[in-house]
Amino acid sequence: MEMKEPNFMLKPVHLFKALPFVLTVFLLTAGSAQALEIEKQETGLYRDVFDQTVFYEGTNLLRFDRLYRLLFNKKTRSLDANIYDEIPDSNFFVNRHFRSPLSASDLAAGYRVTPGPDVSSTLTVYKGKNEGQHSGFFVRDSRGDEYLFKFDPFDNFELTTSAEVIASRFYYAIGYHVPQYDVVSFDPALLVPAPDARVVDDTGFNKPLTAEKLAEMMLFIPRDHNGHYRASASKILKGENKGYVPFTGRRSDDPEDLYDHERLRTIRALSVFSYWLGNNDVRESNTLDYVISDEKGKEVLRHYIIDFSAALGSSSSGAKAPMIMHEYMVDYGETAKAYLALGLWEKPWQKRWREAGEKPNDSPAIGYFDNRYFDPAKAKMQLPYMAFKDLTRADGFWAAKIINSFSNDDIRTLVGTGKLSRPEDAEYLVGVLAERRDIIARYWFEKASPLDAFEYKDHVLSFHDLAVEAGFTSAEARSYHVEVIQKTGKKGKRIASLDLTEPSLRLDPAWFSPGSSLHVFLRASRSGTSETSAYVLVELDTENIQSILHQD
Repeated sequence: MEMKEPNFMLKPVHLFKALPFVLTVFLLTAGSAQALEIEKQETGLYRDVFDQTVFYEGTNLLRFDRLYRLLFNKKTRSLDANIYDEIPDSNFFVNRHFRSPLSASDLAAGYRVTPGPDVSSTLTVYKGKNEGQHSGFFVRDSRGDEYLFKFDPFDNFELTTSAEVIASRFYYAIGYHVPQYDVVSFDPALLVPAPDARVVDDTGFNKPLTAEKLAEMMLFIPRDHNGHYRASASKILKGENKGYVPFTGRRSDDPEDLYDHERLRTIRALSVFSYWLGNNDVRESNTLDYVISDEKGKEVLRHYIIDFSAALGSSSSGAKAPMIMHEYMVDYGETAKAYLALGLWEKPWQKRWREAGEKPNDSPAIGYFDNRYFDPAKAKMQLPYMAFKDLTRADGFWAAKIINSFSNDDIRTLVGTGKLSRPEDAEYLVGVLAERRDIIARYWFEKASPLDAFEYKDHVLSFHDLAVEAGFTSAEARSYHVEVIQKTGKKGKRIASLDLTEPSLRLDPAWFSPGSSLHVFLRASRSGTSETSAYVLVELDTENIQSILHQD
């Protein structure tokens, strides 16, 4: 008779086998149930200015790693790029228009939670802010949704409101997280203060926001020909505010924040996107970190950029000053050059201002925004963040190809969200942005390698030359130099050196050997010249692309 194993022996064995599954379920359940504990960080404009123009500019002279890279022009590679040299979706960045072109309606909508503020009934002001003559209100509409309303300066009606909304749409389409922004027009009579509303007025004291005080603040807000106010309305984010996004270091209390932020391409390349949009006021205090529940119900820390009223030709309080994007707020290098030149040297921005007749655009809704002497290699933000200085060729190329993906029609759609009343103003902005797109793309497609969109099938490696596709050079004037290295372990052997006239390479199956891979270095050049671009390294096995690397 066959003997059966006793039940008291079977149960422990089955439990033991099930233990990994039980532990996994427990850990996942515990992880999802545990609230994300993130400490709130505080900053502000004055701290940003001191940290970036005094503290870091001084202490960086004591960092030998930075001095070495400065002396020998060495760059550190970004750490958030994957093996294909692309940026995966994250709480910093989501690939949108470049990866899958957005429709005109999606571009126009941008990030959207509500249809926008309900301006058909009472707008309850629950908090006010008053900085000089430029007022703003935190408003609750009839649906209970909360917004920050900001207004144009008297002399530049439509300037800052349109700039803020247009820029927010661009940043969202590029891939950054932004709040919802809309241009709204409404009857001033709809603004009513809440009983407990407060305002920090221009004396610096926190006072009740009475109906009289509200009426006083409204005296400094311009109106349109219908007597209505025009505002940019940014929806207040839902979640838990955890302060700002640091551009240096990382949040140790965020389990998904793995790398120092100055080593993130999404932070470094923010400067390139902002040069395109003329948004010089990108700084830590114009960012927000919010704990939110993502699409799966998991609590995550999402990183937002906010406040775009200094984009395009605007500087929040009026038209941009001539020096903006040519010099830092405190620029030691430019000050030293001017001092040594005894005031005889005319700076590029001074020449640009002189040629413009020392006045901004004739339209007050445009401000000061053109491409005269715009140079992507020399453009500067307001503050000298090291993350922007650490931008590499690969970082710049990644940003440039995203910028280049916006067609003139795309730009026109996005500019249309600013609701400029004069069609010629909108067309002027479209022209400047389209021209600046080409200036930036041409620069980076020459400085870095313009080869992208690699495919590998049946031993044929094909790719796209973005410089040719953008019309910066002709296909007939293009050639490609290829070096093929056979890699076995850490050892490499050159097995082929080729010149191509077409953007494709047939690999000889004999180049592969067991246990080896091929490293293919490609450089683009102008036919008939020895000038070549930076390289792209493509690693392959017999079936697939293993990795792609643009030279830094």
